[in-house]
Amino acid sequence: MIVVVILASAIKVKADVLSISEIQYTNDPNGTSDQHGNMVDCIGGIVTHKPPTGRPRLIIQDPNYPDGWGAIQLKDLYSTGVFADVNIGDWVSLTNVVVEDNKGTTFLQYIEDNNAGFTIVSSDNPLPEPLVVTIVEIAAPIEGFDTWAITDHSAEKYESMLIKVIDVIVLDAGYGKAYDNYILQSNSDPNLACWASDYMNADKDKGLIYHAYIEIGQHFCGVTGVLEQYYTADSDGIYYDYYQLLTRSTEDFTIDQTADLDDDCDVDLIDFSIFAQHWLEGR
Repeated sequence: MIVVVILASAIKVKADVLSISEIQYTNDPNGTSDQHGNMVDCIGGIVTHKPPTGRPRLIIQDPNYPDGWGAIQLKDLYSTGVFADVNIGDWVSLTNVVVEDNKGTTFLQYIEDNNAGFTIVSSDNPLPEPLVVTIVEIAAPIEGFDTWAITDHSAEKYESMLIKVIDVIVLDAGYGKAYDNYILQSNSDPNLACWASDYMNADKDKGLIYHAYIEIGQHFCGVTGVLEQYYTADSDGIYYDYYQLLTRSTEDFTIDQTADLDDDCDVDLIDFSIFAQHWLEGR
Protein backbone atom coordinates (compact mmCIF):
# COMPACT_ATOMS: atom_id res chain seq x y z
CA MET A 1 0.00 0.00 0.00
CA ILE A 2 1.49 3.36 -1.04
CA VAL A 3 2.13 5.84 1.77
CA VAL A 4 0.35 9.11 1.10
CA VAL A 5 0.69 12.27 3.16
CA ILE A 6 -2.57 14.18 3.31
CA LEU A 7 -2.24 17.94 2.98
CA ALA A 8 -5.01 20.36 3.91
CA SER A 9 -5.24 21.58 0.31
CA ALA A 10 -5.86 18.02 -0.95
CA ILE A 11 -8.82 17.23 1.31
CA LYS A 12 -12.01 16.38 -0.53
CA VAL A 13 -15.52 17.63 0.21
CA LYS A 14 -16.73 16.71 3.67
CA ALA A 15 -19.01 13.67 3.85
CA ASP A 16 -21.99 12.98 6.09
CA VAL A 17 -21.62 11.76 9.67
CA LEU A 18 -20.21 8.24 9.44
CA SER A 19 -19.75 5.26 11.70
CA ILE A 20 -16.31 3.71 12.10
CA SER A 21 -17.55 0.79 10.03
CA GLU A 22 -18.52 3.07 7.14
CA ILE A 23 -15.02 4.56 7.22
CA GLN A 24 -13.13 1.29 7.54
CA TYR A 25 -15.11 -0.95 5.20
CA THR A 26 -13.51 -1.47 1.81
CA ASN A 27 -13.36 -3.89 -1.10
CA ASP A 28 -9.94 -2.61 -2.09
CA PRO A 29 -7.55 -5.60 -2.25
CA ASN A 30 -4.88 -3.59 -0.43
CA GLY A 31 -7.27 -2.47 2.31
CA THR A 32 -7.35 1.23 1.50
CA SER A 33 -10.46 2.96 2.89
CA ASP A 34 -12.97 4.30 0.39
CA GLN A 35 -12.92 7.49 2.48
CA HIS A 36 -9.15 7.97 2.15
CA GLY A 37 -8.48 11.70 1.75
CA ASN A 38 -11.92 12.82 2.88
CA MET A 39 -12.80 15.05 5.80
CA VAL A 40 -15.56 13.43 7.85
CA ASP A 41 -17.57 13.56 11.02
CA CYS A 42 -17.53 10.26 12.92
CA ILE A 43 -19.92 9.04 15.60
CA GLY A 44 -16.85 7.38 17.13
CA GLY A 45 -16.56 4.60 19.66
CA ILE A 46 -15.12 3.44 22.97
CA VAL A 47 -11.46 4.08 23.70
CA THR A 48 -9.86 0.64 24.04
CA HIS A 49 -6.28 1.84 24.30
CA LYS A 50 -4.28 5.02 24.81
CA PRO A 51 -0.65 4.25 23.92
CA PRO A 52 1.78 5.65 26.48
CA THR A 53 4.45 6.84 24.04
CA GLY A 54 4.77 8.39 20.59
CA ARG A 55 2.46 10.86 18.89
CA PRO A 56 -0.80 11.21 20.90
CA ARG A 57 -3.07 8.43 19.70
CA LEU A 58 -6.34 6.76 20.66
CA ILE A 59 -7.72 3.46 19.48
CA ILE A 60 -11.51 3.46 19.42
CA GLN A 61 -14.00 0.69 18.74
CA ASP A 62 -17.72 0.71 18.05
CA PRO A 63 -19.26 -2.28 19.92
CA ASN A 64 -22.11 -2.34 17.40
CA TYR A 65 -19.74 -4.01 14.92
CA PRO A 66 -18.20 -6.91 16.90
CA ASP A 67 -17.38 -9.11 13.90
CA GLY A 68 -15.34 -6.70 11.82
CA TRP A 69 -14.80 -3.16 10.50
CA GLY A 70 -15.46 -1.87 14.00
CA ALA A 71 -12.36 0.05 15.11
CA ILE A 72 -9.97 2.76 14.00
CA GLN A 73 -6.95 4.70 15.22
CA LEU A 74 -7.10 8.42 15.92
CA LYS A 75 -4.02 10.65 15.91
CA ASP A 76 -3.49 14.20 17.14
CA LEU A 77 -1.30 15.27 14.21
CA TYR A 78 0.27 18.30 15.90
CA SER A 79 0.27 17.01 19.50
CA THR A 80 -2.14 19.68 20.73
CA GLY A 81 -2.94 17.83 23.96
CA VAL A 82 -6.61 17.41 23.09
CA PHE A 83 -6.51 13.77 24.24
CA ALA A 84 -4.94 14.54 27.62
CA ASP A 85 -8.11 14.01 29.67
CA VAL A 86 -9.37 11.01 27.73
CA ASN A 87 -9.54 7.69 29.56
CA ILE A 88 -9.97 4.12 28.44
CA GLY A 89 -13.71 3.43 28.43
CA ASP A 90 -14.68 6.90 27.20
CA TRP A 91 -16.90 7.09 24.12
CA VAL A 92 -15.52 9.82 21.87
CA SER A 93 -16.95 11.37 18.72
CA LEU A 94 -15.20 13.49 16.09
CA THR A 95 -15.91 16.28 13.62
CA ASN A 96 -13.79 17.56 10.74
CA VAL A 97 -11.21 14.77 10.90
CA VAL A 98 -9.27 13.54 7.89
CA VAL A 99 -9.24 9.88 6.86
CA GLU A 100 -5.73 8.76 5.96
CA ASP A 101 -4.34 5.36 5.06
CA ASN A 102 -0.73 5.52 6.16
CA LYS A 103 1.73 2.60 6.17
CA GLY A 104 -1.13 0.15 5.85
CA THR A 105 -3.38 1.41 8.65
CA THR A 106 -6.44 3.65 8.40
CA PHE A 107 -6.28 6.67 10.70
CA LEU A 108 -8.48 9.59 11.60
CA GLN A 109 -6.19 12.62 11.73
CA TYR A 110 -7.13 15.35 14.21
CA ILE A 111 -5.75 18.49 12.57
CA GLU A 112 -6.33 21.70 14.49
CA ASP A 113 -6.01 23.84 11.34
CA ASN A 114 -9.08 22.05 9.94
CA ASN A 115 -11.23 23.08 12.92
CA ALA A 116 -11.34 19.47 14.04
CA GLY A 117 -13.71 18.74 16.91
CA PHE A 118 -13.47 16.18 19.66
CA THR A 119 -16.15 15.27 22.23
CA ILE A 120 -16.22 12.82 25.15
CA VAL A 121 -19.80 11.59 24.86
CA SER A 122 -19.78 9.28 27.90
CA SER A 123 -17.34 7.60 30.29
CA ASP A 124 -16.82 4.29 32.09
CA ASN A 125 -18.23 2.22 29.23
CA PRO A 126 -17.38 -1.50 29.32
CA LEU A 127 -14.79 -2.39 26.70
CA PRO A 128 -15.84 -4.63 23.82
CA GLU A 129 -14.93 -8.26 24.38
CA PRO A 130 -11.97 -9.29 22.21
CA LEU A 131 -13.00 -11.29 19.17
CA VAL A 132 -11.36 -14.72 19.20
CA VAL A 133 -9.83 -15.41 15.79
CA THR A 134 -7.86 -18.33 14.43
CA ILE A 135 -4.20 -17.75 13.72
CA VAL A 136 -4.72 -18.46 10.05
CA GLU A 137 -6.97 -15.38 9.85
CA ILE A 138 -4.05 -13.10 10.81
CA ALA A 139 -1.26 -15.32 9.50
CA ALA A 140 2.38 -14.28 9.63
CA PRO A 141 3.92 -12.93 6.41
CA ILE A 142 5.86 -15.13 4.03
CA GLU A 143 9.57 -14.47 3.62
CA GLY A 144 10.83 -13.77 0.10
CA PHE A 145 13.84 -12.06 -1.43
CA ASP A 146 14.15 -8.88 0.66
CA THR A 147 10.44 -9.14 1.52
CA TRP A 148 8.15 -10.15 4.35
CA ALA A 149 4.66 -10.01 2.92
CA ILE A 150 1.20 -11.46 3.46
CA THR A 151 -0.54 -13.17 0.55
CA ASP A 152 -3.88 -11.38 1.03
CA HIS A 153 -5.51 -8.72 3.18
CA SER A 154 -8.54 -10.61 4.43
CA ALA A 155 -7.62 -9.63 7.99
CA GLU A 156 -8.32 -5.99 7.09
CA LYS A 157 -11.77 -6.19 8.69
CA TYR A 158 -10.10 -6.72 12.09
CA GLU A 159 -7.81 -3.69 11.78
CA SER A 160 -7.55 -1.77 15.08
CA MET A 161 -10.09 -4.10 16.73
CA LEU A 162 -9.51 -6.01 19.95
CA ILE A 163 -8.87 -9.62 18.94
CA LYS A 164 -7.48 -12.69 20.68
CA VAL A 165 -5.56 -15.80 19.64
CA ILE A 166 -5.57 -18.84 21.92
CA ASP A 167 -3.15 -21.63 22.81
CA VAL A 168 0.06 -20.23 21.34
CA ILE A 169 3.81 -20.48 21.97
CA VAL A 170 6.49 -17.82 21.47
CA LEU A 171 8.54 -19.39 18.70
CA ASP A 172 11.08 -16.67 17.91
CA ALA A 173 11.67 -12.92 18.13
CA GLY A 174 13.41 -10.10 16.27
CA TYR A 175 11.25 -9.76 13.16
CA GLY A 176 9.66 -6.90 11.22
CA LYS A 177 10.79 -3.46 10.13
CA ALA A 178 11.84 -2.49 13.67
CA TYR A 179 12.90 -6.04 14.69
CA ASP A 180 10.32 -5.81 17.48
CA ASN A 181 7.93 -8.54 16.33
CA TYR A 182 7.80 -12.03 17.78
CA ILE A 183 6.21 -15.13 16.34
CA LEU A 184 3.24 -16.75 18.07
CA GLN A 185 2.93 -20.33 16.89
CA SER A 186 -0.17 -22.45 17.30
CA ASN A 187 0.37 -25.06 20.00
CA SER A 188 -1.85 -27.51 18.14
CA ASP A 189 -0.55 -26.91 14.61
CA PRO A 190 3.11 -25.88 14.20
CA ASN A 191 2.42 -24.81 10.63
CA LEU A 192 0.31 -21.86 11.80
CA ALA A 193 1.76 -18.65 13.21
CA CYS A 194 1.14 -14.92 13.49
CA TRP A 195 3.23 -11.90 14.47
CA ALA A 196 2.84 -9.81 17.62
CA SER A 197 4.58 -6.80 19.14
CA ASP A 198 4.58 -4.96 22.47
CA TYR A 199 5.50 -1.46 21.29
CA MET A 200 2.13 -0.11 22.53
CA ASN A 201 2.17 -2.09 25.79
CA ALA A 202 1.82 0.26 28.77
CA ASP A 203 3.38 -2.31 31.13
CA LYS A 204 6.52 -2.96 29.08
CA ASP A 205 9.64 -1.89 30.97
CA LYS A 206 11.13 1.29 29.56
CA GLY A 207 14.07 0.61 27.32
CA LEU A 208 13.08 -2.99 26.58
CA ILE A 209 11.68 -4.21 23.28
CA TYR A 210 9.31 -6.83 24.67
CA HIS A 211 7.07 -7.32 27.67
CA ALA A 212 8.72 -9.32 30.45
CA TYR A 213 6.51 -12.32 29.70
CA ILE A 214 7.96 -12.77 26.22
CA GLU A 215 10.50 -15.59 26.24
CA ILE A 216 11.19 -18.19 23.58
CA GLY A 217 9.07 -21.25 24.39
CA GLN A 218 6.61 -19.38 26.63
CA HIS A 219 3.12 -20.83 26.30
CA PHE A 220 0.04 -18.61 26.50
CA CYS A 221 -3.53 -19.79 26.73
CA GLY A 222 -4.43 -16.49 25.10
CA VAL A 223 -2.91 -13.27 23.77
CA THR A 224 -5.15 -10.25 23.25
CA GLY A 225 -4.31 -7.09 21.38
CA VAL A 226 -5.13 -4.54 18.73
CA LEU A 227 -4.51 -5.66 15.17
CA GLU A 228 -2.46 -3.30 13.03
CA GLN A 229 -1.27 -3.59 9.47
CA TYR A 230 2.21 -2.31 8.67
CA TYR A 231 3.43 -1.58 5.17
CA THR A 232 6.66 -0.01 3.97
CA ALA A 233 9.35 -0.27 1.34
CA ASP A 234 12.67 1.17 2.52
CA SER A 235 15.49 2.77 0.54
CA ASP A 236 17.35 -0.54 0.26
CA GLY A 237 14.40 -2.13 -1.52
CA ILE A 238 13.31 -4.22 1.46
CA TYR A 239 9.55 -4.62 1.40
CA TYR A 240 7.27 -5.25 4.38
CA ASP A 241 3.54 -5.91 4.46
CA TYR A 242 2.24 -7.70 7.55
CA TYR A 243 -0.33 -7.70 10.33
CA GLN A 244 0.80 -7.53 13.95
CA LEU A 245 -1.11 -8.13 17.17
CA LEU A 246 -0.26 -5.24 19.49
CA THR A 247 -0.63 -6.00 23.20
CA ARG A 248 -1.78 -3.21 25.52
CA SER A 249 -0.92 -4.37 29.05
CA THR A 250 0.04 -7.37 31.16
CA GLU A 251 -3.63 -8.36 31.29
CA ASP A 252 -3.52 -9.14 27.58
CA PHE A 253 -1.45 -12.25 28.31
CA THR A 254 -3.31 -15.28 29.69
CA ILE A 255 -0.84 -17.88 30.93
CA ASP A 256 -3.22 -20.17 32.81
CA GLN A 257 -6.95 -20.70 32.68
CA THR A 258 -8.67 -21.04 36.04
CA ALA A 259 -9.94 -24.63 36.50
CA ASP A 260 -8.08 -25.85 33.40
CA LEU A 261 -6.98 -29.16 34.92
CA ASP A 262 -5.82 -30.90 31.73
CA ASP A 263 -3.71 -27.96 30.47
CA ASP A 264 -5.52 -27.59 27.14
CA CYS A 265 -6.40 -23.92 27.68
CA ASP A 266 -10.12 -24.41 28.06
CA VAL A 267 -12.49 -25.42 30.84
CA ASP A 268 -14.91 -28.17 29.87
CA LEU A 269 -16.42 -31.48 31.00
CA ILE A 270 -13.02 -33.17 30.86
CA ASP A 271 -11.76 -30.77 33.51
CA PHE A 272 -14.88 -31.40 35.57
CA SER A 273 -14.26 -35.16 35.29
CA ILE A 274 -10.72 -34.71 36.60
CA PHE A 275 -12.03 -32.57 39.42
CA ALA A 276 -14.70 -35.18 40.30
CA GLN A 277 -12.14 -37.97 40.39
CA HIS A 278 -10.23 -36.14 43.11
CA TRP A 279 -13.24 -34.85 45.03
CA LEU A 280 -12.72 -35.01 48.80
CA GLU A 281 -9.13 -36.29 48.46
CA GLY A 282 -6.99 -35.44 51.42
CA ARG A 283 -9.93 -35.07 53.79
